[in-house]
Amino acid sequence: MLKDKSLLVEQNCREYPDTCGVMNWITEQKAAVAEKNRRELLESLPNAVKWRFSGTKPYTRKLSPGCTICGEGDWSCLFINGLCNARCFYCPSEQRAKGVPVTNTLSFDSPDDYRDYVSAFRIRGVSFSGGEPLLTFDRILKFLKKLKKSENGIRHIWMYTNGILATRDKLKALADAGIDEIRFDISAHHYHTDKVRMAVGIIPTVTVEIPAIPEDLPPLKEVVKILCDSGVNFLNLHQLRCTPYNNANLMARPYTFLHGPGVTVLESELTALALMQYTLDHNITLPVNYCSFVFKNQFQAAGIRRRSAEMMKTGYEDVTKKGFIRRMGILGAPQDIEKNIRTLEAQGCDNSLWQVEKGGDQLFFSASLWQYIDFSGCDLAVSYFNTTLRPSVSYSNPFKEIRLNRHRKLVIEKKTVIKANTLERDMIQSFADDYIRDTRQDPETAPRFPNLETYEKFPRGLMEYY
Repeated sequence: MLKDKSLLVEQNCREYPDTCGVMNWITEQKAAVAEKNRRELLESLPNAVKWRFSGTKPYTRKLSPGCTICGEGDWSCLFINGLCNARCFYCPSEQRAKGVPVTNTLSFDSPDDYRDYVSAFRIRGVSFSGGEPLLTFDRILKFLKKLKKSENGIRHIWMYTNGILATRDKLKALADAGIDEIRFDISAHHYHTDKVRMAVGIIPTVTVEIPAIPEDLPPLKEVVKILCDSGVNFLNLHQLRCTPYNNANLMARPYTFLHGPGVTVLESELTALALMQYTLDHNITLPVNYCSFVFKNQFQAAGIRRRSAEMMKTGYEDVTKKGFIRRMGILGAPQDIEKNIRTLEAQGCDNSLWQVEKGGDQLFFSASLWQYIDFSGCDLAVSYFNTTLRPSVSYSNPFKEIRLNRHRKLVIEKKTVIKANTLERDMIQSFADDYIRDTRQDPETAPRFPNLETYEKFPRGLMEYY
């Protein structure tokens, strides 16, 4: 863990080479105080606060359908343009080019192609973001109508907006086209709630989704009561994240920066938790969800990986909770391998779920066959692979073409991230307890296989401060 921390600190400094030395990074002493403050905040929250997704997402009362689908990994966010009519200090990107709709680095200028992509990858939730989607309103309607007219298993479609350009006619047009939810970032427009209140009764679900800005906590305490009384359905709070684009703006404020897979703002998290506490203490029934960076970084990325991995894996491979392909095989004398093969055949196991390596000294098998494998006399070799979705073949890794329609195809590439890691016989059952049967006695204890844990399980809880 200490090694991982030092690597992330180095990574953060490389990302901000010109400002790293003068950024207000958290110190060991500040971290201890901040951890204590957060712990006290969390302990003071009533039992009404619920936790999902390995304890990375606290919320009150309930989550919106879109947030649930996002955490479960079945969501696609289509950035409909790269333009914005607001200049928020916290914006992570420049937002000055119209561009073409993009998701996961794939461009979709055709609504038909995007509809077929959503169908091929069994996506259940779609959101439209930007930029500001209302700057290209006709484009939004074309994509929305195409998705709604197709039989593709989509359960929920929503749109993000700052609301500045929202009108009753546009909101009605979105509702008529089938939008399920609209999410307003009212921090982009001085916390005005007129457009939010206008949407209530027109769009089925109205949500306010804003970054938790520390200095805005006092006005936010006033706004949440207005939102609740106006019939708003949900309030989503995000943790401020630092990027090379907004770095100077965040540095100009008295924020403390946290190290991690991405640089975040300490005070933003504490503000989100404090506002959640305020709504509960004052019996404000508006459901509040804190969307932490650690949640986004882990669960959103895992969802993207998982969709591709399921389409790329062989029958004898598995997809882990974190969306990586796992390949397992027992290593042993040919007679021990043959003995296992006879058992699988006698049990009537699907022969696509196992494969014998040339030479007869290794048997690959799906985790669903674990109960039939005799490990006596054998070791276990475990490998992991990551998948990447690409517009075309790079020829750097094994790949599979996915034909969306007669005009468009995509490519899934499969790259090794851990070559065969051999577990000797005394460790095999521990591996099964941790990752196959998932019966580890104390999930809070340090993992027995730290080099494999990264590819198997989500760490529990909010990010450690360092």
